[in-house]
Amino acid sequence: MLGNPTKFSYIPSLDGIRAISVIIVLFSHAGVSKLIPGGFGVTIFFFLSGFIITTRMFREHEKNGTISLRNFYIHRAFRLTPSLLLSMSAAIILVLFGAAQGAIDPLTLCSQLFFFFNYFSIYGNAHPIDGLGVLWSLSVEEHFYLIWPTIFILFMKNRISIIQIAGLAALLPMWRYIRLFFLHDTEWAIYTLTDTRFDSLIFGCLLAIFQKKYTVEENIEPISIYFIILSSIFVLIFTFIFQDYTFRSTWRYTIQGLALLPLFHFSVTMPDLAIFRPLNWMISRMIGVWSYNIYLIHYVIILALESHNLAPSHKVIFALLVLFLSSVWAALIFYFVEKPLRRIRQKF
Repeated sequence: MLGNPTKFSYIPSLDGIRAISVIIVLFSHAGVSKLIPGGFGVTIFFFLSGFIITTRMFREHEKNGTISLRNFYIHRAFRLTPSLLLSMSAAIILVLFGAAQGAIDPLTLCSQLFFFFNYFSIYGNAHPIDGLGVLWSLSVEEHFYLIWPTIFILFMKNRISIIQIAGLAALLPMWRYIRLFFLHDTEWAIYTLTDTRFDSLIFGCLLAIFQKKYTVEENIEPISIYFIILSSIFVLIFTFIFQDYTFRSTWRYTIQGLALLPLFHFSVTMPDLAIFRPLNWMISRMIGVWSYNIYLIHYVIILALESHNLAPSHKVIFALLVLFLSSVWAALIFYFVEKPLRRIRQKF
């Protein structure tokens, strides 16, 4: 059992969770998944991102006694930008050669590269290349990380409490309700805008804080742990099948975030539980490491194949083909770009 995963350089299960997230998104876009919506994969990504970033900030604070905002943003730039540029360039080349559809619109490309695409796509005149619409989620993360490091520093200085941070997430269902019924936003706008989705990241941040401050497994019976895990899974299933319009745009993301808290917690603190072992298989870890690059390119590949009638009729085979092609692209970027840049990134 791993009582405090923030003390270790490698946290079990996280790569496997990345793999599950990107597979949910990819299979949904390929037309396979009917029960689990692809958007839930993005919600998991948000939660995971908040957890990992906060865990790393705890480590830096333990090591240096402070958090360097400069190093944080340089590290983020090295982590995100090279892969993003390459995948966007690949999509542009595919359009130029007629292999993919969509407009090469400079303003839209700038909004994607500089992380304001989610708002530009709602309030602007966006014309993305087919398949690059998924880049809205990067905007949500980067907007959140403009403010979260400062909030974390204030938390470490006891200027902000964990209750106040949790309060930010608690306010979001009400704000989404106002957006939906008083400002007359669409369900898609509420799904993609930063001010309506940042609670999915906060839940991950809260888990990292909780794990740093508390260790609770010793006080919980094994049967209780399985009960909590199964209950959380059933709660998630409920959020998938309950199709009420108001619920989907307001409380759904909050309830999913709450349900993910124990699942994430036990997956990283008790990775040897039978239900979590597949998350640590080699194939799961490999796909997880490549998940960011798979996410960037997968929908471009899906729509390109469909536009030329090259998609297999069997949806599962189609999804596996796209996963394979996306993984080849992701592996090339990982070994020839990300790994060489990792030495530079680790300096920050």
